[in-house]
Amino acid sequence: MKDIENKQNDLAFDPDIIQAPLPEVDVPQTPPESLMKLMAPPATKHSCLACKSVYNYTIQRWDQMPLSVLGLPRSEREARMMQRLVMDVRQCANCGHVFHTDFDYDNIPYRTGSNLVYNDGSSWRQYHDDLVDEWVADFNLRGKRIVEIGCGEGMFLERLAQHDNHCIGFEPGPDADRAKARGIEAYAEYFQGSRLFDLKADALICRHVIEHLANPLDFLEDISIACCEADLSPLFFAEVPLIEKAMEQHRINDFLYEHVSNFTKNSFRTLFERAGFEVLDIRARFHDEVVTIVAKPRPNPLQRAIRRRVASFNRSISDQIKNVQDTLQGWKRDGQRVALWGGTGKAAALINMIGITKELAPIVIDSDARKAGGFVPGTGQEIHTPDYLETHPIDHILICTNWRARDIEREIREDCGLDCDLYVYLNQGLQKLTTECAL
Repeated sequence: MKDIENKQNDLAFDPDIIQAPLPEVDVPQTPPESLMKLMAPPATKHSCLACKSVYNYTIQRWDQMPLSVLGLPRSEREARMMQRLVMDVRQCANCGHVFHTDFDYDNIPYRTGSNLVYNDGSSWRQYHDDLVDEWVADFNLRGKRIVEIGCGEGMFLERLAQHDNHCIGFEPGPDADRAKARGIEAYAEYFQGSRLFDLKADALICRHVIEHLANPLDFLEDISIACCEADLSPLFFAEVPLIEKAMEQHRINDFLYEHVSNFTKNSFRTLFERAGFEVLDIRARFHDEVVTIVAKPRPNPLQRAIRRRVASFNRSISDQIKNVQDTLQGWKRDGQRVALWGGTGKAAALINMIGITKELAPIVIDSDARKAGGFVPGTGQEIHTPDYLETHPIDHILICTNWRARDIEREIREDCGLDCDLYVYLNQGLQKLTTECAL
C-alpha cells in the first residue's frame, strides 16, 4: 500500500506528466436521429382525453390509491378497508394533457357523496367574488339565464343571482338540496346537452367538473352539437385545476384518482377547440393553480347539412325497400325471370338489406369465377359464372353494384352476347341502365 501511495504522489507532482497530453479516448457518438428515436414515445392503447393522441409519456403508476375527495371513511377499520385503485399517470406528447388510465367513473359515489375538500377560505371566497365581478362586467352577465353544470351547494350561482340573473343549477349529488335552500332552481341530475332546447341558456358555467369526467370531449361535443341544433350560442365559462405549476415543482399530491384529467393551458384550449368551441379567453388564476376559459360554440353549417341529409336518407329507406320488392314481385308475377349480378360485397349487402330471397330471385351470377359454387351470405343463392345463363335464359339482369355497372354492362353485352334488359339500383328503386343513366 505504501508503494502505491508513493507512486501516486510522484505522479501528482511530476510536471512532465501533468503537462503531457491526455490519451485519446474513443467515445461512441450517438447520431441525433438515433437519439430522437430513443426519446420518441411509443403508441399506447391509452388515448389522451383532450386531443385523442395515443402518444404519451409515463409519469408514475400507483396501484393502491384510495379515493381521497369523496367517500370519507368514519372509522379506522373503514379507512383501512377502502377499495384500492390503479392510477397510471401519463402526459400526452401532443398537447401536454396529464391524465391517468384505468379510471372508472362508477368507483366514485358522486350521487351520494359530497366534495369534502375545504374551499371556504377567505382568499378563495374573495377570488369567487372577483371572478363573478369580472365575468359580469366583461361579458354583460346581467338579466341572463345562466346554467351551472355541477353547481354544488350553489354558492357561485348565488353570487351571479345578485346581478338579476335567472340561475339554474345541475348537481347529481346531495348538494342539490342545499342549492335549492339558497333559492337556486336546482336539479339533482347529470346535465345533458338536450336540456338546452328547453332552458335556452344565455351562459353556461362549469367549474371544477371537467377534470372529473371520463370522457370530457364527449361531454363538450354533446353541448356544442345541441347548441347548433337548437340555434343557440351561449357563452361557456369553465374552470379546472391547472397542473403546470405542480409539474414545475414536482408535486405528486396534485394527482387524485377523482381527477382523471389534469389540464395545462394548452390542453384545456385544445379540448374546447376539438369539441367545436371558439376560445375567447383563457388564463391562469389564483396563484396559477387554476385555469379559466371563456368560449362559445362555433357555427357549424356542415353539421346541419349532415343532419338534413341523414334525416332524408333515413325516411327514404322503407320506401326504397318497398319499391324494389314491388318491382321484383311484379316480374315474378308476370313470369319474367331475373338474375342478380354480384354475389358478395356490395351486392350481398343489397340483397340482404332489400330482402331479395332465393324464392324471389334464385339466379345469382358473378364475374369472378373463384366465387362460383359459393353462396350469397345470408340468403343462400348459389353463385354461378356467366355461362350459366346459356342454359338458363332470363329476361332481366339486376346489376347489384353501381360502381362497376358499366364494366359489367360491357361484359354482358360484348363477352356474353346477352340482349336482356339491364337494371341498376338507383334513385330509390330499380332503374333501367341506359347510356343516359348517371351512376
